[in-house]
Amino acid sequence: MNLIKNESNPDLIQKTKVVKGIHFSQINDEFLSFNNLSYYKNWVLTQGQCDDIAKEFPDEDDEVEDGPCQRFYKEKLKRGQIGCLLGHIECWKQIILNNDDYAIVLEDDAWWPDSHCLSSELKSFFSICPDFDIFFLGRKPLFPKKEVESNLGPKYVIPKYSYNSQSYVLSRRGCLKLLSQNPHKNLMSTDEFLSACYSDHPRKDISKTFDNCLNAIALKNELIWQMNTLEMAKETGITWTNIEHSGDVEQT
Repeated sequence: MNLIKNESNPDLIQKTKVVKGIHFSQINDEFLSFNNLSYYKNWVLTQGQCDDIAKEFPDEDDEVEDGPCQRFYKEKLKRGQIGCLLGHIECWKQIILNNDDYAIVLEDDAWWPDSHCLSSELKSFFSICPDFDIFFLGRKPLFPKKEVESNLGPKYVIPKYSYNSQSYVLSRRGCLKLLSQNPHKNLMSTDEFLSACYSDHPRKDISKTFDNCLNAIALKNELIWQMNTLEMAKETGITWTNIEHSGDVEQT
């Protein structure tokens, strides 16, 4: 909120609000059942399946081998991952309820260094009058060499499979598309769900679960990034969240 208050766009300052999330400690089988929620049951892969996925991307510069394939796909879903996606879903619902044309979604650990830079980028982006569903202000592309320049100009790309969904602009149309995928019935990492909705997901089972339906655009260079260490968070005064410590979703 302090970062927003330093911006020059009065709409950002006046309309930004905090959406209360769900703490991972609340998430158990009883909570999921009571709220008509369920997580993606086929999340965990074997070592062999992970190796097969990694082989599909032979470029040595790509990071999939020491990213999701060899780390996250072999582990059970974390309750923090479920809580994170539920928080995003709540934001999307409020976009519809508020009848907003678009909204900026910022996770609690999103950070940007210079005042007014967000306002300036939004003004520049919307001056082009782009047709979009989702516009990423920051993320970690796992296959940057496979991304191509957008027709909006060299500072924008068509994003591929990415992590870190800490900051994006979502249009009302994009919001409706996401909610139509019923993410609450296949809860997983927010990054995995969003990636499946705008790119070719490396996991065929996830690709079959969700439609590749979003018209996505991303900044080639991050404007807003995610606090990734406790030290950085303390220095900037921004929240630091570590999902790894939130426990497996099956634990009740």
